[in-house]
Amino acid sequence: MRRSGSLPVVLGTAIGLMLSGALGVTIAEAEKVPSDTMALSDVKPGMKGYGLTVFSGTKPEKFDVEIIGILKGFRPNQDLILIKTPNHPRLDAAKTVAGMSGSPIYLNDKMIGAYAYGWTFGSEPVAGVTPIENMLQDEAKPLPPLFKPRQNLLPRNKNAGKVGTTILPSPRALGGLFEVGSSSVLAYDVETHAHQLAARSARENGSNSVAVAPASTPILLGGLSPSGVALADSMLRPMGLEPLQAGGSSTTVEADAPTAFVNGGAIGVQMIRGDISAMGLGTVTRVDGDKLVAFGHPMQGGGASDLPTAIGKVHWILASSNRSFKIGEAVRPIGTLVNDRQSSIVVDTKRAPSVFPVRLDIDGVPGAPKTHWESICSHDPFMAPMFAAMAVGNALETTTAERGDMTWRATTKLAIAGYGTIDFKDFGAGSGDPIGSDAFIRSRAVRAMGALLNNPWEEVHIDSMDTKVSVHFSRDVALLRGTTAVATEIDPGQPARIELEIVPYLGTPEKKVIEVPIPAGYEGEEVEIELAPGYEVERPRPAPESVADLVAGLVDPSFPEESMVATIKLKGESGAAFRGQVATRLPPGAADTVRITSSSVGPETFGSVQQTSFPMKRFVVGRDRVRVQIRDSVK
Repeated sequence: MRRSGSLPVVLGTAIGLMLSGALGVTIAEAEKVPSDTMALSDVKPGMKGYGLTVFSGTKPEKFDVEIIGILKGFRPNQDLILIKTPNHPRLDAAKTVAGMSGSPIYLNDKMIGAYAYGWTFGSEPVAGVTPIENMLQDEAKPLPPLFKPRQNLLPRNKNAGKVGTTILPSPRALGGLFEVGSSSVLAYDVETHAHQLAARSARENGSNSVAVAPASTPILLGGLSPSGVALADSMLRPMGLEPLQAGGSSTTVEADAPTAFVNGGAIGVQMIRGDISAMGLGTVTRVDGDKLVAFGHPMQGGGASDLPTAIGKVHWILASSNRSFKIGEAVRPIGTLVNDRQSSIVVDTKRAPSVFPVRLDIDGVPGAPKTHWESICSHDPFMAPMFAAMAVGNALETTTAERGDMTWRATTKLAIAGYGTIDFKDFGAGSGDPIGSDAFIRSRAVRAMGALLNNPWEEVHIDSMDTKVSVHFSRDVALLRGTTAVATEIDPGQPARIELEIVPYLGTPEKKVIEVPIPAGYEGEEVEIELAPGYEVERPRPAPESVADLVAGLVDPSFPEESMVATIKLKGESGAAFRGQVATRLPPGAADTVRITSSSVGPETFGSVQQTSFPMKRFVVGRDRVRVQIRDSVK
């Protein structure tokens, strides 16, 4: 009887556990809602309250708000509170303001959410408020490991494996001779990465000219030339970020700057600071111990993040018929953006961000007012290569702003934690425009940094980037005008003697004869020899399968930059690359033998080539082909 009598108790307990399992999250969340916040269900049209934001300086000020209504299901599992901000002289003129994102909104002195959305070209001061419940859920969310792409060296340039180390005075495709899958250690491309992030941002923010959009994050740029601003705009604006040449920051701290974040205070997310700066400006919604939530919408929507944050200072709100914005700067670095979610960004004020110095020294510009440049760059896999390129390219453009002939050679030392320092050489030459960020972003050093930070194997930390540039105000390059076979027919075993016609810029044409060895087995046949500068050619490499492989490939460039490479495609021969090893020449039929049909994991085969390098002692631009006939063997 006691066992049967306990059945209701057991059933009641089981049912209670089942219900608590089904409703436990809601109950737990309800218990965790702070007493100084108001539930969304209690927010009604017509209610009046206030918001907090910084209009000038660092101290938050109040502005009136009135509830219009609630948009249900605005985002997945997120509603939107519609408000108007009446009777404020600045907001009546500015309407919706970029940089006010995150401004806390209160009813009956209880926080209901963050000013976060608006309509472009709106003629009324109407905004959307992200409910505080959603933001607190973001704050409570455990941090996963930092996102790492799980594909081979993403994002790859469509010309991966074909891109050399040079930077030319105007954009042009740099062609290589072959491609071994993704074996190129310089496959990473900043612009391709930007397009991928922009596509993701468009899906997450869904912003367009007619729909409600985030009150946006103005990226205040400082110390950049017009071409640098244009490059930042082309890469950041498609991601929902609005670059504005309207602010700056340095590595120093203002003496009277606040020492802690407060609700309604200005907050900056710093991608780079120092001689150039880029900072996303927004507003703190709620400080909770060492954590805070801000913005009320994503910055990039990338989840787990590692970007430096700082207390911001506002100089002015500039009214615009499109989208008004705050003009300001960072005054005290504090904390790290650790989570970038649908409803907010989450900041840990006690966590130190990952950053590294970018230093540049320029030689050869007499009388230049500044030859040493230095900035502190965030360690973000996308932002770091882009802004490091801007830091170097912008300084070069500013220092060498001559509309005449110029040649420069750059040596960059990239210090990598645990892997030592790698040296990279880049060069450029041209006339009419100085080197700038848009050119240096294609440099070997920047592409290598992107490949390292976006590798799929392990976290890589850049300790520093030091670049030294030597400038000469002349065009120290030569053009390969053409090639001629000294003898159109040669005996087997003899090298092909090829005459190169080299034309230095503003110089007298020169001729140089090189001897290209011809492989055996071509008796009675014609052989085509392709000639190209060493910086444009890659030799066959195994695809890297670890960071150590990647570093080894970066340390060992394919061919000297100041050389010409003669390439002959070998008939009937193939090569294979697999797990760090490469066989450049296999006997006929061997390629079919090494192919594994039962598995996708196996050697990667490619057509064999013979490559011979010839020193030129200068950079040569241009490529050509020449053919020679091999006589039949003497019987």
